[in-house]
Amino acid sequence: SYSGGQNGGILVYNSGLGCIEDNEIFDNAMAGVWIKTDSNPTLRRNKIHDGRDGGICIFNGGRGLLEENDIFRNAQAGVLISTNSHPVLRKNRIFDGFAAGIEITNHATATLEGNQIFNNRFGGLFLASGVNVTMKDNKIMNNQDAIEKAVSRGQCLYKISSYTSYPMHDFYRCHTCNTTDRNAICVNCIKKCHQGHDVEFIRHDRFFCDCGAGTLSNPCTLAGEPTHDTDTLYDSAPPIESNTLQHN
Repeated sequence: SYSGGQNGGILVYNSGLGCIEDNEIFDNAMAGVWIKTDSNPTLRRNKIHDGRDGGICIFNGGRGLLEENDIFRNAQAGVLISTNSHPVLRKNRIFDGFAAGIEITNHATATLEGNQIFNNRFGGLFLASGVNVTMKDNKIMNNQDAIEKAVSRGQCLYKISSYTSYPMHDFYRCHTCNTTDRNAICVNCIKKCHQGHDVEFIRHDRFFCDCGAGTLSNPCTLAGEPTHDTDTLYDSAPPIESNTLQHN
């Protein structure tokens, strides 16, 4: 068992290989398993759960075969696949997460076969603009779909994410409100708070809504009082990879 770590549970990097089997990896401050920089390990029959960040984070061309793992009750995505990574996920169960089941972003790809993805709060599978996956025989079912529900109810996505997570949906920029390159605005704030402004669709990706966060010049009309002024926090936060706004 790997538990209670202040960082991640297991880090595989710099073309690392190896076989990680039959472990219990839980209660880590960062991801339970990081696979980075062209590494290609095999993870089989592990239980990766109750992490205070994501279950498995795969970055910077990481690969890996993830097979028959149970990935559950993690605060962020069960599996986050980013920056040109291309793992194979086969027969995993990814469930009861407090955010997304699987998120794929930043020109990553993946092969998903025979996975069961269920009862995750934000939804089961999220693919950013420009991401292609190969899928076969996956069961994505009975997720809570909080992102789609919030969008259809006309709510600001900041209501469900706060500044602690990055739901994946369409995000926009408002030039009228002089938002910086770092700012992102959800679809309902664009329709309501920025109606008649000069706005631009950016892409479908991970973000939190800066309008709802209260960091723009005009207050958000959907979010009520901002929960927290995140501007200082956001700009001064150390660059933890699982928490960054997407890179171009």
